[in-house]
Amino acid sequence: MPGEADEGVLLLKTLEASHWSVLEVPTPVDLPDLLQQRRPFAALINVPGRDSPAHQQDVVDLLQQVRERGLPTPLICLARGAEVSERVGYLNAGADDVLARPFAFEELLARLRVWSRRSRMGQRDVAGDDLRCRDLTINTASRVVNRAGRLVKLTVKEYDLLLHLMRHQGQVQERLQILHAVWGDNFFGDPNLLEVYIRYLRKKLERPELAPLIHTVRGVGYMLQ
Repeated sequence: MPGEADEGVLLLKTLEASHWSVLEVPTPVDLPDLLQQRRPFAALINVPGRDSPAHQQDVVDLLQQVRERGLPTPLICLARGAEVSERVGYLNAGADDVLARPFAFEELLARLRVWSRRSRMGQRDVAGDDLRCRDLTINTASRVVNRAGRLVKLTVKEYDLLLHLMRHQGQVQERLQILHAVWGDNFFGDPNLLEVYIRYLRKKLERPELAPLIHTVRGVGYMLQ
């Protein structure tokens, strides 16, 4: 039978093969800081087996630490054969979902897609609201984009991409994270498409007298700031 380490490797390979961007956390204690810095749309917490010194209480403590910081990231616990009381304990401590191991990878991927949809729905703005980043404004009702007093005409996808970056301004967005958000969960096109659209946006938004807004984070993705 495969051990937990083997299962972890298989899980990572499955997620990456399904075009999910994955970032491993070195130790559980690093999770709150990483969630605060990177702001992923969801976090998978692999609960150790019952024979491990770090078990239920350590997971509960970790969940509570994340919630005490006010971090909204959905937390999904993967727990082997968890009893009802154990699952309830994780949910009460701050978990948003608990999936009992062994589980079908198809179910995990389906749940991730659900949380991805909920994340995007939670980011929708009240119609007519203006989103602002320095001298850039977006009116979400009229879809009018203005920078430094000048109207910026965008295509549908250019607008969707800019809106996603605007809603996450100050946060680094990974490439696959952006592709899933703007082009859909099942995007299987050329990953270079994102770079093409970023270039289009920069050409329309940037002027010599204005500071750049879209920044490249090498090896990770992009950020509006």
